[in-house]
Amino acid sequence: MNSHERTTIALNLGVPDRVPVFSCTEEQNQIYEILGEKDGAIPLSLIQGGWTGKLFKLTAPLTNRIGWLTRETEKFMSKKLESDIALGYDCSWLMYSAIFNLKGNRQATDIWGKLYDLVADPDGNVDTPMYRQGLLTTPELWEAWPHPDPDKFYKTIYRVFADLQKRYGQRIYLMGSLFSGLWESATQPMGLTAFSVTLRRNPDFVRRMVKYYETIYLATIHATADAGMPAFVYSDDMGHKTGPQTSPRVLDEFFGPSLRRITGEAHKRGIKIIIHSCGNVNLLLDLFADWGFDGVHSLEPTAGIDLAVVKKQVGKKMCIFGNMDISHVLSEGTREEVEAAVKSMLQAAALDGGFIMAMTNSHNAVKVENTRWMIEYTHRYGTYPIK
Repeated sequence: MNSHERTTIALNLGVPDRVPVFSCTEEQNQIYEILGEKDGAIPLSLIQGGWTGKLFKLTAPLTNRIGWLTRETEKFMSKKLESDIALGYDCSWLMYSAIFNLKGNRQATDIWGKLYDLVADPDGNVDTPMYRQGLLTTPELWEAWPHPDPDKFYKTIYRVFADLQKRYGQRIYLMGSLFSGLWESATQPMGLTAFSVTLRRNPDFVRRMVKYYETIYLATIHATADAGMPAFVYSDDMGHKTGPQTSPRVLDEFFGPSLRRITGEAHKRGIKIIIHSCGNVNLLLDLFADWGFDGVHSLEPTAGIDLAVVKKQVGKKMCIFGNMDISHVLSEGTREEVEAAVKSMLQAAALDGGFIMAMTNSHNAVKVENTRWMIEYTHRYGTYPIK
């Protein structure tokens, strides 16, 4: 089987020739190491240090207008796919994250109304911006924010995804995605405290806000399908380390209707849709299935997720992605520890199919060597029938 056939069968809860392996890597230090292009990354000092840092600070508005950061982010998506193919992944999470504008040379805002700090990875290169706070703490501020137009957003996403599908889609199974789901987009621009107060005092505003984000996601689903990509990853972190960020009842009441429409539209367009949610989501797994998702990813072991329990609970309804530990096994573990972790995960969730091997998240501490071991041992021990 090829990567497309293998991934498709697993997503349909079937048994392929072997367990597919899924990439969520988005870190410069790893991608350029895989490609042997260590000089390709953008050092943070270029933006913050010396005369170039002063220049970036002075010209940030111009840099935003000419779209320099957007172009660099979009070019990086190609590098991510080239590294995934080189490493031997079967499928790849391709998140569209060209949504930032520089605010001077030390912070950035995104299109949703969040403020971020610009941070460095272990090699001193620009890493994923670190969320600091929301800028839209009241309904009035949210209403005044220049929200993206869904039609224009569709055209942007389609342009990028269609190009990547054309260039890479025959070699690896692509899953489109968009930075920040409905829950994150509703809570983070306001801050969780302000959002909770607004939810109690002005629930109609919250419903209207969620409905707007639904239109953005529906446009993105259509762009993904029209670009020819076979699947979509809906990324929305709803969990803390100890449980959901809010009650399942609130999530279902205020976000469930939109999520059901989003998954329904994806299925109408013939694409699979997988939910990624960090944290302890044990109490949300049945909701994920009820909302219509075809797969679930992250399932962090450090947040109390037991892969065997997840498989038993929703494995007949959703494909299980995960849940290789990045806090130790892939960042500082030995070859033997990686091998043992792969074997354990296969026994817990892969015996009857419907399973895709994946690390829980992208993180700059993950070692390329350990990632290679994860793929190597999945190929070795993940061939069906699994012993």
